[in-house]
Amino acid sequence: MRPTWAEISLDSLKHNFIQVKKLVGENVSILSVVKANAYGHGALEASKAFIESGTDMLGVATLEEALELRDGGLGAPIAVMGGIRAHEAKLIVEQGLTPFLFSIDAARSLNDASKKAQKKTGYHLKFDTGMTRLGIQSDEAHRFLAELRTLNNIKMDGTLTHLGYAFTEFEERTQTQVDTFLKLVHLLRKSGFSPSYVHSANSASLQKYPYTHMDIVRPGIMLYGYGNHTGVDLKFAMKLKSKIIQLNRVPTETPVSYGGGFVTKRSSLIATIPIGYADGYMRSLSNRASVSIRGSLAPVVGQICMDYIMIDVTDVPEVRVDDEAILFGDEFLSANELAKWADTISYEVLSTVGKRVPRIYI
Repeated sequence: MRPTWAEISLDSLKHNFIQVKKLVGENVSILSVVKANAYGHGALEASKAFIESGTDMLGVATLEEALELRDGGLGAPIAVMGGIRAHEAKLIVEQGLTPFLFSIDAARSLNDASKKAQKKTGYHLKFDTGMTRLGIQSDEAHRFLAELRTLNNIKMDGTLTHLGYAFTEFEERTQTQVDTFLKLVHLLRKSGFSPSYVHSANSASLQKYPYTHMDIVRPGIMLYGYGNHTGVDLKFAMKLKSKIIQLNRVPTETPVSYGGGFVTKRSSLIATIPIGYADGYMRSLSNRASVSIRGSLAPVVGQICMDYIMIDVTDVPEVRVDDEAILFGDEFLSANELAKWADTISYEVLSTVGKRVPRIYI
């Protein structure tokens, strides 16, 4: 097997879940977000860890992600947070899934599929209060609720909004969103709906703003050890690892990798490691990133290739072929550092770790 893998700590996943529970208390439920292959950690195994820890619900983005969990034998409640298209309603009903709804066509299809199956399917109604992405706009609420009242085979189990500014310093924007949302919740209760779950909190807001906790929270990135805004005791759950497969001693003025974008300024020892942008190790990290080897940080040199990267290990003592290289996740190097070097966020670094990188669970 190619010596590149992602080592996932199940204990760290469980530990992070417990930190969420401590923050929100026993009276607030938790929807653990496992979309995008659990932010790269492996949706099925991460979901099992959160179920064992006591999660009330799992959250995915798409029907396909939900079906993967059902095919894996998980019977836990699953929310399809990205909503559904009309033709997906039949599978939603058959699999006992809970869609987030913001389309009246999807609502009608869900109602029809539920009627045929002689079931009453639950859903969560989503309002857009300032993210301008998915959800019902405030000025559409009266019309939408009037239509929903005519659909007797579906039931509003929850209602939600997404807080788009909680990670920033602009608390007033978060407060404005929450105020707008609570007015809409009041409207739907006046309209005869009684959702069990009212929710708005993501990882950032559940840490920073207790008033966003409501009935259930939706932690995502913090379950995996990142997105720490208040000094919570979180643990990185993934270590991305590989091994040195070749060492080359080269003289001064030696070009490295495609195009010779890096040229050695001294006699150097260059290590080749079998990981590249096809594995999610982004090409934008070329000549910017470092790798943890033998307790030292060694720089990435030259353009990152599809399958390989080159590292200058001249200053790493006693380095040899088969030495383990940690791309991120140890005490020297986290996904946050890679994100800064690549001008992105830890979410992308984690979730783009490729399919051909096996996940090893410890």
